[in-house]
Amino acid sequence: MTRITVGNGVYIISEIRKEKPLAPVAHRRKGVFIFVFVLVALGLFNVWLSGQCVRTGYRISSALEEMHTLQEQKDVLGTEVLTLRSPSRIETIARTQLGMVDPLMEGVIR
Repeated sequence: MTRITVGNGVYIISEIRKEKPLAPVAHRRKGVFIFVFVLVALGLFNVWLSGQCVRTGYRISSALEEMHTLQEQKDVLGTEVLTLRSPSRIETIARTQLGMVDPLMEGVIR
């Protein structure tokens, strides 16, 4: 610190002071690092979430396709059941394979 006399008892004190920065450099770097880390983490989460959406869409599409296939099979099997239950088919099998005949009226109890 130096004192310089300007006149009439007025002094100028010249001193160069180094002021501390408002935020230390290490804290600023740490804050920037944390900010970049959070941005990268959010970006990776967004990519992962998009992948999950795509996979779920494929699963839904596959399930709908399987549902349509099963519905078609159900329709075919329903038609087959109606065909197998038809009275004319049952009568034909009873007469040819089982050897059944119509009952005689004498054997019918009223």
